[in-house]
Amino acid sequence: MWRLREGWVRLPIGVRFLWLLLGVMLGLMTPLLGVGYLFVQRSLEAQQQLVQRQRLEAVVSALERELATLLRQVQDYTVWDDAHTAISRRDVQWIRRNITEWLPQQFHYDFAVVVDAQGAWAAHTAGDWAWLRQTAPFQRAMRGVSSAGLHRRGETIYLLAAAPFADESWSRPTAGALVVGRTLDAPLLRRISQSAGHTGGVGVEPILSAPLPTSPVNGGGTPSPPAGRVGVGATNLLHDSTGQPIAWLTVEPPRAEQAWLLNALCLAKQYLFVFGGALALIASLTMVLLLQSQLRRFSMAIQRLASGDWQARVAYPARDEFGCLARAFNQMAQQLQQAFEAQEQQREELLAQNEELERVHAQLQQAHQELATLNAELLEANRALAQAAVTDGLTGLKNHRAFQESLHSAAQMAERLQQPLSLVMFDIDHFKQFNDTYGHPAGDELLRQVAQVLRESARAYDVAARYGGEEFALLLPNTTLEQAVQVAERLRQQIRAIENPHAPVSASFGVATYRRGTPPATLVYEADAALYRAKRGGRDRVCVYQPEAA
Repeated sequence: MWRLREGWVRLPIGVRFLWLLLGVMLGLMTPLLGVGYLFVQRSLEAQQQLVQRQRLEAVVSALERELATLLRQVQDYTVWDDAHTAISRRDVQWIRRNITEWLPQQFHYDFAVVVDAQGAWAAHTAGDWAWLRQTAPFQRAMRGVSSAGLHRRGETIYLLAAAPFADESWSRPTAGALVVGRTLDAPLLRRISQSAGHTGGVGVEPILSAPLPTSPVNGGGTPSPPAGRVGVGATNLLHDSTGQPIAWLTVEPPRAEQAWLLNALCLAKQYLFVFGGALALIASLTMVLLLQSQLRRFSMAIQRLASGDWQARVAYPARDEFGCLARAFNQMAQQLQQAFEAQEQQREELLAQNEELERVHAQLQQAHQELATLNAELLEANRALAQAAVTDGLTGLKNHRAFQESLHSAAQMAERLQQPLSLVMFDIDHFKQFNDTYGHPAGDELLRQVAQVLRESARAYDVAARYGGEEFALLLPNTTLEQAVQVAERLRQQIRAIENPHAPVSASFGVATYRRGTPPATLVYEADAALYRAKRGGRDRVCVYQPEAA
């Protein structure tokens, strides 16, 4: 003991102070580090629970969007004149070919069922679907209301959608109803969860007990979560169209995320204790090195003064030995600064003059650059104005004004060179109904698609224009009437091949040829008359102007 005390006394005062301060700080910080670790653990667990709940809500929203998409697809095929007529006439062959066989193949439905207005089966996918009569979507569709929802049959959960058959003008009574369904199986559920951004486990467990038990814990009439799922992930009840709970939707975190949480807690424990020890050591060393830093300040000030920094001073306000030394050093630095002050002032004046000259030169260069930029912008603005004057802003085709100018020029050229000149005018069938159903953005996108087909089909010297609204025009110089009809028919087929996400696309065409000696406006009138004859004849066809039919 005596030898330890003797060795302790012989140590420098800085080393002894370091060890004492390090021991005290470690003793005080150990409980604080333990509390910090518990707080980090609770925070990470709460964050994981919140993330799981958000993922569950995202999956439920994605499931609702899937139901809405299913209902929109069904409604697209129920508001259809041909379907209304076929069901009214009980044309079973047409119904099977265009609805009950085509829809499951095209949209991967498990079944499609068509009933007439009296509720009798008109056509359906193979299988016994009599239980559909008891579902809420079926009953609502028979009352003229479209709806979609979930339905449990045994241990199978179905996505159902039903809509009444009506003609496109809604002027006749509904002819029946269409019911489609899709099984909520593992692949579909996995696709829905991935669309919501969730890559972990997801599952649906049907509630087979009926009537639902009343639990004092969960509330009256609310079933308890499935055993073995509580605490693993987040769960949510799924309800059918009548509001009855039919299944539990469970979302489980990815295994990589669980491993990350355990690894994060382990790293947090290590970092906290390492940080605590390092903090105690750093604080102790800081106190010990404080005395050495005071001497180092004098050394650095002397080096700055020796290198020509006349502003070097030692700031030490305390009145002790270091304070006396600091005042003597600052007095010496002040005298040296006054000796070289005049020379420094002359040098600064020369530098100021040089900087002023450089600033003026920089301003001149900047003004020149701004003038060049303004000139380039003016040229670009003039070009854009010239282009906008003859171009339709939505489709990029020539506008009505540019078309009229091109028509007069082409008519004069046809008269002078004795060449044929033909005109094809067409518009999109049922565009107003499409615009009202899917909105103006979808209508604008359809106009751009049709314009792209017209632009790609036109020759370099043809004039493709948007005549107005959904009506387009294609002026064909040096083209006979027969050749123009071939061009119109090719355009009609290309427009029908447009892949629109909302509905099939078709157009009606009118074709006319220029008769020498007539005004150019007559060619537009004759093509427009042929166009309206094509629309009156059933649309999606090409008609040639006939004087006796005008």
